[in-house]
Amino acid sequence: MQTVFLADPIHEVGRDRLAKRFTVVSREPSADPSATHLESADILVVRTFIANGALMDRMPRLKLVLKHGSGVDNIDIPAATERRVLVGNTPGGSNATAVAEGAFALMLTVLRSTREMDACVRDNRYADRWTIQLRDLWGATLGLVGFGKIARIAARMGRGFDMTVFAYDPFVSAEEMKAHDVRKAETLDELLGAADVVSLHVGLSTSTAHLINEDALSKMKKRAILINTSRGEVVDENALVNALRDKRIGGAGLDVFDPEPPAKDSPLFDLPGVVLSPHVAGVTEASMRDMALNVAKFVEDFADAREPATLLNKQIWSQRKP
Repeated sequence: MQTVFLADPIHEVGRDRLAKRFTVVSREPSADPSATHLESADILVVRTFIANGALMDRMPRLKLVLKHGSGVDNIDIPAATERRVLVGNTPGGSNATAVAEGAFALMLTVLRSTREMDACVRDNRYADRWTIQLRDLWGATLGLVGFGKIARIAARMGRGFDMTVFAYDPFVSAEEMKAHDVRKAETLDELLGAADVVSLHVGLSTSTAHLINEDALSKMKKRAILINTSRGEVVDENALVNALRDKRIGGAGLDVFDPEPPAKDSPLFDLPGVVLSPHVAGVTEASMRDMALNVAKFVEDFADAREPATLLNKQIWSQRKP
């Protein structure tokens, strides 16, 4: 019987389904990454756990690394391919909707100054409510950086708030965006200059690392807010801190950081107009259930020699380990 090592927690419905056919070993979230059982694992399932070449070298039986989720920047795919280890992910389901909802939750929390309002009540400072200016999401201009599945759901949500929606994505045509009632920005600068809310929905790559830097932030409106539910490294955090501190932009809602978690003395903690969330925009009951079931289905397909649809190094399927 093959062994599935769950490096991070998954929903019990997926774990229970896997346990019907496989030996399932779970790592406690607080356990050292070099925990035992790795050597006996045939399949490694990760969420934030880093699967690099050094780790794979400690796993002689490893045949598959599977991401619970879509982003695979924590998996060294070239290293896996070199070792004839398959890599897959589990995008889709309700996770995309959950992330889009998380982005809008951050938008509203920033614009409605929810943290400050909550403190007014808890600290018995009711009169302070008149000193805090609340802003509207309704009718604002939404700028989506990236136009994949999550961004398309966010565009639909934006129209529910009567927002004008722009998107910048060099890989998506204006015609395709128009079909979603979204206007294509030809350049990132064009989008940044037009948007009241800039929401990031790109994967992490060499072309998107620090995409939002000092220059990009300088192109944003003074009262615009930045929302990041993608990857922390997409934003130059030092540049963002400076822009917020100097009040060159109007606020930020961040679900991801660089590094992650942020340092205990991060200046983000003391800045007004900033709302922080611990990389959980996509973590809802429904999305966790769906992704766990997708994980189980992928592993079953792999074990039954059916090539999974979301295999990321298909070129080695025929040379996979027995």
